[in-house]
Amino acid sequence: MPDRSEISTGWDVQNVPVDTSLGGLFFLDEKMGWATGNKGVILHTKNSGKDWLVQETGTKVLIVSAYFVNENLGWAVGDKGLIAHTTDGGKTWGPQASGQKKDLTHVYFIDEKQGWITGAKGILLSTDDGGAHWSRAKGDSRMTMNAVLFTDKDHGWITAHKGKLLFTENGGKNWAIRETGTQKDLLRIFFVNKQTAWIVGNGGLILKTTDGGQTWIPQTSGVSLLLTDVSFANEKTGWVVGGSGMVLHTKDGGETWVQQTTGTLQFLTAVHFANEKVGWVTGTKQTILYTEKGGEAPATSEAKAAEN
Repeated sequence: MPDRSEISTGWDVQNVPVDTSLGGLFFLDEKMGWATGNKGVILHTKNSGKDWLVQETGTKVLIVSAYFVNENLGWAVGDKGLIAHTTDGGKTWGPQASGQKKDLTHVYFIDEKQGWITGAKGILLSTDDGGAHWSRAKGDSRMTMNAVLFTDKDHGWITAHKGKLLFTENGGKNWAIRETGTQKDLLRIFFVNKQTAWIVGNGGLILKTTDGGQTWIPQTSGVSLLLTDVSFANEKTGWVVGGSGMVLHTKDGGETWVQQTTGTLQFLTAVHFANEKVGWVTGTKQTILYTEKGGEAPATSEAKAAEN
């Protein structure tokens, strides 16, 4: 592979003060964000990632997901039932008792009190007191839950292995299976509004709904790699990331997906866009990529000549 400086790419590499792989990514706005990773790592930025600072977590286990409801109040989850909590923006992190020893996969909070966590072996935890107490919902212990998301306090979604998609219409009191038409593992789900959403997963899978999740239609990604995360700035403009440095971009709601050049072959784990131009991607081997150009490479002299 040629030297990265010789590659025309719309993505820049940000400096990371740790030598470990990164997985979770959460931004409150264009400036303030957190990245999580192996060896108990949580990184924090206040300036769009120009500087990433290490936050002490007191653990060495893998941290896979973080969620903040404001600049002070946040949670992070990871392997071996780890739940970490902060009330000061991550300057200090303390443990919350999950009651679990299996790996946790994702955390989502509706507000300062109501939160949800997914995990291996059918783990689904909820709290209504900010995590002071976590209770486990009854579920299929054979099902690995990968992510949880709520569009409002009543309507929620959980992606799981083997094409399983769970939904609730009563705030999680009851969960039901929604058909997806696939047996591929579902990794992440992203709603751009209450009607329109995408799911990504194994084998290049991209699904889209425009009716609030009633039906899911497959889209053509053009790849067969594992796709790990998805982020949309609006109904038309979105990005998907995955293995081998893969970033896919759409400008038409996913009717067509085009690969963007990233200059890396690292396994990419998470993506977040604050708007149509500004976004971040995390990956293995301390990878954080950043763009202010929507990820699009500058036009080459040949392309400019062709346009003229």
